[in-house]
Parts: sequence; C-alpha cells; structure tokens
Amino acid sequence: MRIDSTWTFLRGAVAPIALFMAVNASAADSAASIEAELEEAVASGSVLSAHAAIVRDGEVHFFGAGRLEPGGDSAPDPSTSYQIGSISKAFTNLLLAEMVAAGKVTYDTTVADLLGDEVDFANPAVGEITLLELATHTSGLPRLPLNLAMNDPADPYADYSEEDLLAALAETRKGQPLGDHYAYSNYGAGLLGYLLGRVHGGGYGPAMESFVLEPLGLDETGIEPRTSAAAAFTGGEAVPAWNLAALAGAGALWSTTADMARLARVELGLAARELEHEPGMVREIVAPAKGGHAVSRVWHVAETPDGPVYWHNGATAGHRSFIGFRPATSHAIVLLATGDLDPADLAMEWFDASPGQDDAPSLEAGMAGQYRLTPQVGIGIYESDSGPVAQLSGQPPASITPLGDGWYAFDVADASLRFLREDDEVTAVELVQNGRTQRADKVAETARVLSRQSKEMERQQLEDFVGEYALAPGASFSIRIAGDGLEARLTGQPFFPIYFKGDDVFFYKVVDAELHFQRDESGEIDALVLHQGGIEQRAERVE
Repeated sequence: MRIDSTWTFLRGAVAPIALFMAVNASAADSAASIEAELEEAVASGSVLSAHAAIVRDGEVHFFGAGRLEPGGDSAPDPSTSYQIGSISKAFTNLLLAEMVAAGKVTYDTTVADLLGDEVDFANPAVGEITLLELATHTSGLPRLPLNLAMNDPADPYADYSEEDLLAALAETRKGQPLGDHYAYSNYGAGLLGYLLGRVHGGGYGPAMESFVLEPLGLDETGIEPRTSAAAAFTGGEAVPAWNLAALAGAGALWSTTADMARLARVELGLAARELEHEPGMVREIVAPAKGGHAVSRVWHVAETPDGPVYWHNGATAGHRSFIGFRPATSHAIVLLATGDLDPADLAMEWFDASPGQDDAPSLEAGMAGQYRLTPQVGIGIYESDSGPVAQLSGQPPASITPLGDGWYAFDVADASLRFLREDDEVTAVELVQNGRTQRADKVAETARVLSRQSKEMERQQLEDFVGEYALAPGASFSIRIAGDGLEARLTGQPFFPIYFKGDDVFFYKVVDAELHFQRDESGEIDALVLHQGGIEQRAERVE
C-alpha cells in the first residue's frame, strides 16, 4: 500500500508565513541592533550575505554584511539581487488588484470562468474558487499540488509544467470536501499567477512587468536577477537557486533592497504611485490568518502598539526575505539574506509586533488516539499548541482543520480524514487522498508519539555520538550536543532535538522517526540507521 509523496518529510516548499516570537520592546526601533545581528550571523557562518533597508523620517538607510559568494570579495549593496520567495505572492496580489482596476477580471472571477472547458473538475467546488480566495489563502487548496513530484530536492519546482498544473486541478480534493478556511497555499498563489498570465496573454512574467513593475519603476525586479546576484546559501554551503516554473506566482521573483525600499515608500505615500487600484481597498482585512494575524487582499497584517504592519516574508533555496511597512508611523523595513537566518523575527521585533493568539479549533470528543493504517504505518491524532494535528508514521505532525460531518482537511497535502463512529464511539478514520480511501482502525486512546518517554544520559556518554554520518552523496547527518541532550540535522534542514530511548536508540518528537546508532567490535559508534515510516537507511560515520 502506497502513501503518496505529499506525506514525505517536507523539504523544498516555499516558506510559509512565519509565526513570531515575543519581542524586546527596548530594541524595537534600533537599526543598529539589526545591523549587529546581521554581522554576527555572517561571522558565525550561518549567513553568507545580507542587506537591509530601513525607511524612517522619510529617509532610507541601507546597510549590509557578508559577501556575494563563498570566498569572494564582493560585498552586497542596494542593487544586489536576492530571490524574494513568497514575497512574490504580494506582487502577484498587486497584479490581481491592477487587473481588477483595469477591468480584466474581478475578485469574484472563478477558476472555471478562466479555464472554460479545459479542465474537468473531479470536485466541482474547485472550479468555483474565486481569485480573491486564491489571493487570501482561503481557497481550500492544499499547500502543494498533489502531483508535484519534487524529483530534485535542490530545485523542487523546476519540472512542474502548465500541463501538470491543469492535471492537478482536475483531481484536486477528489472525494473530499473543499473547505474555505485560511490555509497558506503555494499551490493557490502559483495558480493565481498562472491564471493572470493567461488573461494577459503573455504569461506571468510579462503581465507582472506590464501592470506592476514598469508603473512602479522597479527596474531591478523580475523573474530573473537583473543585477549581480547573491549566491543561495544554506547549511554552510552554496546551493542552486530555484526555478518555480508554472508556480512562479508563488515565489519566483528576484529583487533588491533598493527596489523593495521603493515599493515600501510607495505604499507609505512617500513616493509617486503609478498604480490604478486604491491603496485603502487592498489593505482592508478580509480574513483571519495564522498566528493571530490577518490577511488583506495583498498583505498579511500584524497589530502593533503604533498601528497595523502590512508585511510578507519568503524563502527559497538559500534565500530569506522580509518586507513590512506601517502607514501610521511611515516606517518600513526590508531584509534580504542568503543563509539560515529568519529575518521575520528581527523585523517584527523592530516594529514591536507581539505574537497574536489563534482561535484554534479543537478535536471533537473521542477523535484523539492512535489508528492503525497498516501493520507498519499508523496515524496519531492529537491536540497541539496550534490546534488538531495528524501524524503519519515517519512524518512530522500536520495540521488538520474541521470541515463538519466528521471531516478534517490537511492543510499541507491534498488529503482529508473522515472519522467513523459506531454507537457514538469513534472506531476508525478514513484517509482520503487522490480519490482513494484507506481505513485505519482505532487502537489506542493516546497517539503513540505522545506516549514516548525519554531517558537521561550523562554528557560524557553523549559525546560518543557526536559526529558526521554520510547517508547518501550530498546528504549527511550532523549530531551535536545542545544543552543536556543531542540534536541532529540532515543536510539542508535545521537541527532538531533527539531523545534517548535506550540501547543507543534516539527518537524525534518533530517527526515519527528514530536513529539507531551502531557500534563496531571495539565499542565505538561507527554508523546510525534512520528508521522512518517502515524504511531503514544506514549512514556511515565519517568524522
């Protein structure tokens, strides 16, 4: 029995909207503190290049740190190109606003209106999704299309074609309710860009150029870098930049701090605005979002003591980005970087934006527990801090949202769960994915991942496991001591804590997986074996 690839440990997805940490108000208005943070990140090796722009008192202050390439001499400047990732969604939404103002489409135009007879929707509700719903992540579409194979993790979207996108639409949410709740969707944003490009007639790039970039004078922004580009960088090494292909509207654009600062100044009314749509209209709150924030027709919105901040962030390959502006104080900030620093935390601290509280839904009575899908694969259902989640064996927990009548939709995958009852007791759950239904009987009242208990280990013993373990060409595990325990990182991913189970076995809590360490005849650790989703993969120790 095959579980589809959308369940796999997620890598290569355009970054979702960040949830912000608590802020330090004393540092909220200090550009110097941000500059120091960037320099420290470069010095630590976690960031290769960073450049920032702060708009305050009508002036723009630029500063940067690092080098454009590993070992290079060129430093970033206001015209250095970075891939801005999901900030492209804000540009795509601006394109929609301009095409609405020009009478080309309306916010109520549907997917079916634009595709005519080209797509036979297995779920007719998908055809009734509006352009506004695509722009505001309320379409019911999952984060990624069901047929995105991600054959090359280094460039996961590159082979995704127009034909693939239309094929996905035909099968999306087959045999499932669609839903209309907020769920961040690269699929939806990419589809919006594709549809607007069709209406224009020349595709997404030319439409963006004609309706948004040229009127705003953003000469250094586009599908390809227009100036000298910073190398993508993550995990301490340079990596290829991404090609978003048919999903370009979700994250393909490149820009500079000079252009992004100009956009911010336009939005603040500090520079000439050659756009047709009304700025007030696109700032109206239209839906709640995650993290206690909200969403307008173009931007995500966070509250601060001095008024709302309109913002977006992004990440592709080794690029990280943020733009935010606060009309009430005429303040804005742009942060572009290559490396593993999340600029959203720094930027929201500068704005003094506190994390909001989600009104998260709860599981219905009796639904939490462990369900057996196959002898090797189970599904754990439980409440997390952010709401209900489902965790397939070998995978990280994924949020699920109630749709009514026992249905819960996955936000990250084109899949849903339907809970079954007998005599008012939940006895099983059905996993519906790609039109197939698989039953999992309830076998325990508590999800297995919650019942796992860790054991203590002396620091001296932990040192035996520290090192590098080669899993495959270009992929290895790094094991290090952090605090009183160990952390593990697979190439291209962050470090995650692992917990001692016993007998040289450690387990994750962020994903249902274990690392089994092996010893040679002398008792030295010489390998580890990753146990995940019924599959075992051995990694030899190399240092």
